[in-house]
Amino acid sequence: MKRYYRLPIFLLISVLITDCSTLVKSHERRRLGKKLYSRITKSDIPYRVLAESVEGRQIYLLELGEGDSTTLILGGFHGSELSGVQLVHRFAEYLYQKPQTALTSRVIIVPVLNPDGLVNAQRTNASGVDINRNFPTANWSEKHKSTKNFPGLSPASEPETQAIIALLDTYTPQRIISVHAPLKMVNYDGPALDLANEMASHNGYPVDSDIGYATPGSFGTYAGKERSIPTITLELPRHSPEAIWEENKRALQATIKY
Repeated sequence: MKRYYRLPIFLLISVLITDCSTLVKSHERRRLGKKLYSRITKSDIPYRVLAESVEGRQIYLLELGEGDSTTLILGGFHGSELSGVQLVHRFAEYLYQKPQTALTSRVIIVPVLNPDGLVNAQRTNASGVDINRNFPTANWSEKHKSTKNFPGLSPASEPETQAIIALLDTYTPQRIISVHAPLKMVNYDGPALDLANEMASHNGYPVDSDIGYATPGSFGTYAGKERSIPTITLELPRHSPEAIWEENKRALQATIKY
């Protein structure tokens, strides 16, 4: 229990206001996350179930087009990053509404990998694991500086991680786009510099192979560096959903045609 009674009255009022504001914001994020997940589950898009999360929520997948070339687009590794889920789901709607003959390759879309995190407004999954530190890479480590980056008790321990690994084995994509926020950059792993530059030519974001901090057990390392699949981590800025859509619609389209 917080010992508010020891604080001067003006500090007490300040602390209480801050605590109330935090609770209100957290409640609002959970409300928005639940609303977004409900929108995905009730969508007319022919999503099919890829897997289930720790708490049994369905992880959806959309497959469109066909051909020898496959682009995989992922959203919602981190449940607290709503903008990525919004963008990926909207892109799925956009592609589904287009004539299927317009697609000359296959596109696999997973709008939210971490639905438990989405509805609970938290970065990690329901087990408290950062999925983007849980992949079986050579640099995976149980060491972590923050609980929000807890890598799990062992590599690939989480059903969400296992679902993506199985997806790569099934579809062997030629390129991967994983959408995150809020660093505003086209980060790339593996042989993806040309693809990163192509996307950046449409959204104007800076291109960099270095996210700026260590990411042991990350998906980019697993798919891009160790499996040699051109892998983009598209970091969205703190812009409105409409602005993000206008910035990235053509950038995402370019990954399909690339």
